[in-house]
Amino acid sequence: MFRLRGLGLIVGIVLLGGLVWSREYDFQRYFSKRVRIEPGWVLVVDNPVGEVHITNSEETKGKFVIVKQRVYAVADELKQSRYMVMMVRLNISRKPDTLYMESIFPTHIYTEYCYPDMGGFFTKEVSKVWHGKKITVSARKGTKLWSDIYLEVPPGTKVVVNSVATTFVVEDFVGDIELFTDHASAMTAGSIKGDLWLTACHGNLSVGKFEGNLFYYGEDSDLSFCDLIRGRVDAQSTTGDLLWNAHSDSLDSLGLTSISGKIMIEGQVGRITTLKNDQGDIEIHLSTPIQDTLIAENAGGDIDFYAPENVAHTLVARTEEGKVKHSLPGGDKKSVTATLKGDRGTVILETERGDIKIKLKPVR
Repeated sequence: MFRLRGLGLIVGIVLLGGLVWSREYDFQRYFSKRVRIEPGWVLVVDNPVGEVHITNSEETKGKFVIVKQRVYAVADELKQSRYMVMMVRLNISRKPDTLYMESIFPTHIYTEYCYPDMGGFFTKEVSKVWHGKKITVSARKGTKLWSDIYLEVPPGTKVVVNSVATTFVVEDFVGDIELFTDHASAMTAGSIKGDLWLTACHGNLSVGKFEGNLFYYGEDSDLSFCDLIRGRVDAQSTTGDLLWNAHSDSLDSLGLTSISGKIMIEGQVGRITTLKNDQGDIEIHLSTPIQDTLIAENAGGDIDFYAPENVAHTLVARTEEGKVKHSLPGGDKKSVTATLKGDRGTVILETERGDIKIKLKPVR
């Protein structure tokens, strides 16, 4: 018995010693510069790992881009974290009609990077060929080294951001933006006006208070809309969810397309709204009448439709292999065409193998 207790004590000391000696040291370095950009030029930013924050500069600062960079590293020794930080630099160059900023990482030494801001426990690692080198970024393993870039850009400037894994924030911005990344935790804050192109394989993106044309393509990344959206929205996803919880007084069109993710609508939609899914469900909650046409098409998933009785003038619902569940006069278990209490607008709900559930709320 004594031997077992002694052995346990020794093991406990060894484990405790391992915890004590596994301490990590962080080091960071800041860089700031003002660079002139000509009217009509495009700003291109390559930053493989880290946050990119974009906002407009004040008019008093003229035609200059204010760039601030924070390089952050964590290692078992302070000198090692400092060494890693000093290996990252920001190259700034000019090409025809382009101001180019590139974060140079030591990819010849490190090919696996840990970026905790990638988020949840189930977040997968992402890999990408970055300037000739394949690098992998994970939320839990790899070299802890990343670069955060904060930009103040003259209003009206187009910004293109390329990344492998990023926390992408756009705040109070007028201008066009393109984002290409494998993993993004992205959001807008304040008022955004311009055209926005988002391409992300993984992650979560959120857009609110936006005016312009928004185009999105994602794989298993989720995209949500909130607050006030104006203009045109065209979003496509494979397995990610598309969530609309916004309102609009001048949304020209809304198009949401998915393969197996969920499409959820709540709030106000565009004059012409098209929802298409292959295997995932479509869930629609409307509180006000539509302005023109709402079409929801599904192949294998269900469609749930909740709205007031005056949501439209005409409602058409049909399924091939499923059932249409409703309390409208006429129709059968496969299809129904009804005249509602709305002055205008048409709702069309179609699915091949799924069910359609319609629930209309009386208007007082």
